[in-house]
Order: sequence, then structure tokens, then C-alpha cells
Amino acid sequence: MKKGIKLTLVGITINLFIAGILIITTFGKFSDLTDILSDWPLNLGVGILALYISGNYIGKKITYLINEKKWNSIFTGIIGLLTILIIGIFFGSTVGFLQEGIRNINLEDGFKNALIDYYVKPLFWIILFGIIPTIFIGGIMGYGIKKTYFNERNDQTNL
Repeated sequence: MKKGIKLTLVGITINLFIAGILIITTFGKFSDLTDILSDWPLNLGVGILALYISGNYIGKKITYLINEKKWNSIFTGIIGLLTILIIGIFFGSTVGFLQEGIRNINLEDGFKNALIDYYVKPLFWIILFGIIPTIFIGGIMGYGIKKTYFNERNDQTNL
């Protein structure tokens, strides 16, 4: 069970690294990545913290579903990592909504616009750029959880 959680946390770390690379290649400079990090440090910090905390709990569930319930490992890994990504986006977006979005609620269509600006737009952009790496890493992660379980099981039966 612990190795499944470790693989989930490694998958999250790899996804974050790929996100940084995508930002650098999309905008062309490393300074653009540092600008993004310095513009939204609390949003990103809370979002990344939410990724790792939810990764711990969802990693346990993924491991259980793959090893005990015999669900498809690749599909379960993909769905699990996408769920973790959406949770991270929600918590990071909530910080921005609480910091700035609430001020605009009194304006015409303020609440609707604030929800769109602080929840829908980040969800759209992060999913747009992050869906392919998340699917790829999630599939590898799920397969790795399954393979680790069967290797451990075979080691115990060979004793």
C-alpha cells in the first residue's frame, strides 16, 4: 500500500515538472515561469499542497482498487491522477476567489464573472495543457502500482 502512495506522489511530482517545462516552451523563457510563480505564490502553493494531500488519500484508494478489486490499472491510474489534478485546481482557484473574486460580487454579474474568472478559466487552461501528461503519467503510475503489488506478492510466496 505504501509503494502505491509513493508512486502516486512521484506521478504528481513528474506532472508538476512537465507543467514547468510546458510553460517554459510555450512562452519561450525561464523568466516566464518565475513570473508565474511570483505572481501567484499562495494560489500555487495551496494548489500544490492540495495535490500532495489528496494524492496521499487517492493513492490509497487507487492502490486498493487496482490490487484488491482488480480494476484496470491503467484506467484507474488515469482517473485517479485526473481527480487529484482537479482537486488541486479547485483549492488553488479558491485562494484567488477569496482574495480577489469576492470584491467583485457586488458588481453587475459579479458573482458569475468571479466564478468564471477564478474557477472555470484556471480549470480550462490547466486541463488543456495538462490532460495529455496527466493521462500518460497516470497510466504509467497505475501500471506501476499493479506491477509493484504482484512483485511483492511473488516475493512473499517464494519465501
